[in-house]
Amino acid sequence: MLLRTMVKKVQVPIESVAFKGYGVGRTHGKVVFVPYAVTGDYAWIEIVEEKKKYSMGRLIQVIEPSSWRVDPPCSYFGLCGGCHWQHIRYAIQGELKKEILKEIMGRLGGWREIPSISVLPSPDPFGYRVRVQLKVGGGSLGFYQERSHRIIDIEGCPVSHPLINETIQTLRKEKTLFEEFGEIEINISPEEKRGILILPYHPRHRRTEERLKTFLQADPIIKGFALKGKKKWLSFGNPHLNFALFLKNLKRKEPLHLRSSPESFFQVNLNQNQKLIDTVVEFSGGGENEKVLDLYAGVGNLTLPLAIHAGEVWGIEENRAAVEDATFNAERNGIRNARFIEGKVEEVLKDWKRGRPDQMILDPPRAGCKKVVDLIAGLGPKKIVYVSCEPTILSRDLRLFSEKGYFLQKLCLIDMFPQTYHMEVVALLTQSQV
Repeated sequence: MLLRTMVKKVQVPIESVAFKGYGVGRTHGKVVFVPYAVTGDYAWIEIVEEKKKYSMGRLIQVIEPSSWRVDPPCSYFGLCGGCHWQHIRYAIQGELKKEILKEIMGRLGGWREIPSISVLPSPDPFGYRVRVQLKVGGGSLGFYQERSHRIIDIEGCPVSHPLINETIQTLRKEKTLFEEFGEIEINISPEEKRGILILPYHPRHRRTEERLKTFLQADPIIKGFALKGKKKWLSFGNPHLNFALFLKNLKRKEPLHLRSSPESFFQVNLNQNQKLIDTVVEFSGGGENEKVLDLYAGVGNLTLPLAIHAGEVWGIEENRAAVEDATFNAERNGIRNARFIEGKVEEVLKDWKRGRPDQMILDPPRAGCKKVVDLIAGLGPKKIVYVSCEPTILSRDLRLFSEKGYFLQKLCLIDMFPQTYHMEVVALLTQSQV
């Protein structure tokens, strides 16, 4: 027998904002989470899902808007699943993220006392993304609708760099060329004023390669293509992008120049990436005689700035292309005290025979570093600087380090992803309580 759930509409005051960006209210004593609502709203909502301890709601109408509420500048906001907070004044977003981080640290990490959290807002709340992934199909080019595989056809994206939007306009004229790929990733370099396209590879796409090469020759904004397969990559044109880092905390005036391959990772927000590096270097405080291990080193984004201050830095990275980029970047910048090891972090640390490190820097994937906490603590670094884009995992891993005798000293929240609930956090742990 089918049970029908009656649609339940209620008026709710929004009391706070929770992780994942949901507004939080209460109805009949039960917590209800409401996407696209914000603290101070009084709104009509529809209960769309009932759980044992909470409900999920859908915003129908704002009766009395919060003083924090603004009109979203993007016509696709609420349809496209990319942004969560365009309806919230940007000056408030960093403080909301700080409160969410504190709540997560207490509830999931069990932290009763945490150090004060500094917040570094983005100078560019819009126009900051230098990487986007678009979906193509059915005559549309854009992003998936939230919780759907329906493509929202877009003309441009306000959070993306102007070069991304210029490229989108170019691609819209050639949608039929890209439909068989299903998706396109655009990566751009503001310094070069050009970008590359990354496409999924399948042998059937070989017949399209000549058309892609013709497209490449005709469009100066695209400098290269990379075709991503399960076991190999193909590329033509120049698939490398170059970036300049203008950092505050370096012992040199000239910028660092980094190269990144299509297979490698680089941050989506370049201005905030520079603040991230400055923060890591500050937390590290590395001396000229110190040995530093940078785990999950990538193309040397943190390794090379740290090497300018420390005596010896080892970067560990399992992605071969990233190690090649990192080695190239060290040579390009004249940095001779940074070396890179290709391999899984856990395997390299198990066999580590190059002496005790004074510090370890780690920027792991979203899953965190739970499986290497014992290995890291076993090597006994005096300092650990942990970078994370997943606060729930960060709070867990920091607790694991505290159980190994490390003390949490500092936290810095870097708003790497304005208009979303996502955050980048840097934590400093030390062996002794300061």
